[in-house]
Amino acid sequence: MNVVSASVHPRNVRKHALSAIALALVTHAGHAQKPKESIFNEKFLTINGDQANADLSMFSFGNQVMPGVYMVEIIRNGAPLSKVEVRFDAVEGKRDAVPCLTVDLLRSSGVNVEVFSSLSTLPPESCVDLNAAVPEATATYDAGQQRLLLSIPQAALKRSARGAVEPSKWDHGISAAMLDYQLSVSRNHGSNSLSYRGPTSTGAFGGEKVERNTFYASVLGGFNLGDWRFRHRSNYDRGFDAKGRWQAVQTYAQRDLPSIGGQLLIGDGFTSAELFDGFQFRGVQVASDTAMLPDSLQGYAPTIRGVAQTNARVTVKQNGYIIYNTYVAPGPFALDDLYPTSSGGDLEVTITEADGRETRYIQAFAAVPTLLREGTWRYSATAGQFRSGDERYRGNAERPYFVQGTLARGLPKDFSVYGGATLSRGYQAGMVGTGKNMYGFGAVSLDLTHARTEGQGDQTLSGQSLRALYSKTIDDTGTTFRMAGYRYSTSGFRTFSESVEMRYAAENQLPFFNRRSEVRLDLAQPLGEWGSFYASARQQSYWGSDRKDKLVQVGYSGSYGRVGYNIFYSQVSNLRGPANRQVMLTLSIPLGSNVNASYAVSRNNQGRVTHQAGVSGSAWDDFRLTYGLTVDRSNEDGSNGSANLNYKGRSGQVNLSHSQGQGYGQTNISVAGGLVAHGEGVTLSQPLGETIALVRVPKASGVGIESQSGVSTDGSGHAVVPNLTPYRNNRLALLTQDLDDKVEVKHAAREVVPTRGAVVLAPYETSVGYRLMLTLTNPQGRPLPFGARIDNEAGQEVGVVGPEGQAYVTGAGETGTLKVIWGDRAGAQCQVSYRVPAQDVAAPIHEMKEICR
Repeated sequence: MNVVSASVHPRNVRKHALSAIALALVTHAGHAQKPKESIFNEKFLTINGDQANADLSMFSFGNQVMPGVYMVEIIRNGAPLSKVEVRFDAVEGKRDAVPCLTVDLLRSSGVNVEVFSSLSTLPPESCVDLNAAVPEATATYDAGQQRLLLSIPQAALKRSARGAVEPSKWDHGISAAMLDYQLSVSRNHGSNSLSYRGPTSTGAFGGEKVERNTFYASVLGGFNLGDWRFRHRSNYDRGFDAKGRWQAVQTYAQRDLPSIGGQLLIGDGFTSAELFDGFQFRGVQVASDTAMLPDSLQGYAPTIRGVAQTNARVTVKQNGYIIYNTYVAPGPFALDDLYPTSSGGDLEVTITEADGRETRYIQAFAAVPTLLREGTWRYSATAGQFRSGDERYRGNAERPYFVQGTLARGLPKDFSVYGGATLSRGYQAGMVGTGKNMYGFGAVSLDLTHARTEGQGDQTLSGQSLRALYSKTIDDTGTTFRMAGYRYSTSGFRTFSESVEMRYAAENQLPFFNRRSEVRLDLAQPLGEWGSFYASARQQSYWGSDRKDKLVQVGYSGSYGRVGYNIFYSQVSNLRGPANRQVMLTLSIPLGSNVNASYAVSRNNQGRVTHQAGVSGSAWDDFRLTYGLTVDRSNEDGSNGSANLNYKGRSGQVNLSHSQGQGYGQTNISVAGGLVAHGEGVTLSQPLGETIALVRVPKASGVGIESQSGVSTDGSGHAVVPNLTPYRNNRLALLTQDLDDKVEVKHAAREVVPTRGAVVLAPYETSVGYRLMLTLTNPQGRPLPFGARIDNEAGQEVGVVGPEGQAYVTGAGETGTLKVIWGDRAGAQCQVSYRVPAQDVAAPIHEMKEICR
């Protein structure tokens, strides 16, 4: 018996309706365990009344599980796994229907099917007696919670690390086309001496008026066909010099290779930066994908931090290509959402203030070679042509062909060995290294790279680079050394990228400095109720120069009462510019629901002191609208102000900001969004990211998605949920309060496990119709039997008769016929025809009195 219940707005439900709903919920609840030795006395229902009763004998010992297909949640050893449909079959001699535990269901639930001969030889859809096949294993169904409880001995389970998801659950998605875009326009004006002296005009009151307009556009388009992902990414940038530059960043085809835990890429890509320095190429690559690994085996990713004085533009380049561009509000910022294409090679970060000032620094980006579990591999094989976005490199000498391979292996006793080679005409390099988990001391790795580079004429350079890396988490204090490393290179050593740059410098008689030594450190220290501390440092020296590239960032944050505070210090220096040091104190004070006030004071090594105050907040329950207003005053530029507004909607997001100060003004408008073309039409969305879900809720528009700001279904019932995590369970839950009064959804939450780049379909089953509160009587005017079942024309159960013949029915049409059944004997059923009154069609619940004949 499958009772369909519906969510009803409490304000619309009369007291007598609750009785029927309560009865429906009670009859739906139950437990499939052995019933206790007590029975239900049907005569109890006749107390203080003479209403006839339906045949309730099936519930004499409690609620009964009827045969059918049910959506249930799998709970294994107390831990939830997934929600799946399970068939329940009637078994002779048993009161309740029992779940059909197929071999596939057990395998997806983590049972090591292959080690049990009674299971491995069965067809995948065969029903299994779990207790007979796996000793000491049991299965129990909790009908009240719709949970299938599996108790499986640990020895019978597959070994898997924390966060692992079975490859059999991965969803490769549907065939679809998509476009992800970002457009940014900036209008700058003023006569600030720091500004670029571009086109000028005469102001309304005389004098010179300097105007500068910048424009940035980025598109990532492509389509999915089966397991293949085809993508093209490019951008257009017009800077202060009014010159436009179009860059084709990547064009590639990619697909999963699940059997070897890797990816195949054909086209433009990045080499791994774990062993050699990463760079961009055009060619073919087969490499392991660490995202397929469990959470506990994931690697390190960088966070870019900095401080903006105004509504500043932050541009991140890698190998000469712009890979990230955004505007940030005044104050400290942290960027942790780089595109996955930026998986190797140091990052060049440029902060361009509204008044034209620029701050540049290099953010180190190289992962510590991961210590592997015993018997596991990490690999990559790449063949192609070197690529760079640097406009200087246009000749064939600066785009050499190459092959590169890397391999890592986990050995017994927590050792790992790794190595690789890069081969090209005029350049050869080889590496070998080892890592060891020292337990209480931490993890260390040591490797040596030898490289040979052919210069101009008969010049040949050779040298070595020694690198030591260290990682440690101190459990007692929570201290984490995410990455600490040291590298020393002899004067003749060149990386592959440096060999290309060296040739270009020699041909154009430019100075060239190759790296000598490098030190890196990344430290995080939680201090409990006293806050937290973090530090990041990098220093790099070069042969032939006494100057150093240096980046130091130190921060401390905490709270006192409701007031939060943060102290931040940064120091940046490089070969071509003076050192820039800055210290900042920030205070944050909550003013109410979703509104905060802030104050900041900063000072740099040039004596510039800035005081800044601001208010920021968000609106709506899902925070789709955010805003900020700041004013600041410095001892050099006087008073300045800036404001920003960001809105996330169904079809995209818009950001508007303005900064105004002495001698300058800047207005920025950014629009970002995406679209997905699929078999049922085109759906507009917010920026897509890499992996997405296409939600389908038939005939339900304006329905939001839990934890997704501004995301809701369009007129066709579709919505795009961006930025899913590949190879992981992603929960997608509808906001049922957004459903129309005529729409009911059977299951409001789903879980999907997409592969990288997939467009997974998340369909929801809905029933569309009216909600009816019927008072049903027989031709003699007596109420129909209490507990009688109500079916629609399709034979689906849509309600239950309650006290005094009242029945709550969902999913009904404007007109229709219902069948009421209260027993198996002849004459224990009747039919009732109804029509919703035309003047009452807008009511959430329609009350009618009908005769059942």
